[in-house]
Amino acid sequence: MQKGRSFEKQIEKVIEYIEKLGFHGHKNYAKRTAEGLYLEGECFDYEIFLPTRHDCFDAKQCKTDTWHIVKKDLKQTNELKKCKNAGCNAYFLVCFEDNDVRQIDVDIVINYLKQNKKSIKKYGLPSWELIENIKNKGVNKIWKQKI
Repeated sequence: MQKGRSFEKQIEKVIEYIEKLGFHGHKNYAKRTAEGLYLEGECFDYEIFLPTRHDCFDAKQCKTDTWHIVKKDLKQTNELKKCKNAGCNAYFLVCFEDNDVRQIDVDIVINYLKQNKKSIKKYGLPSWELIENIKNKGVNKIWKQKI
């Protein structure tokens, strides 16, 4: 299985549930080089449309408690910032060690980059707000603890 694919499968289950509620979500597919460098198309992974919010985010997976920002993440940060400027919720959704999923707002990432920091630890970061906002409708039932 591709690196990070099990995490993405869990996100796709959330999107399937959102679709069943009558709303919309989808995965964007960008063209990339074999090294993962962005070529053309969308340069973040997902968009979700609900009556009170529009989320744009990129999914990342780490084996430790730290997300290391790499070159391709800089382009994604720039594109997500444009979405945030348009009023969307724009963030990186990071699955850290032990399937600990955290949401990192694009402005937090930009702040780290301005300080010449290239990694972000999971501590103090919020869980996925989207799940928190709709879990009373049953989304938590499909979001498995084991990814």
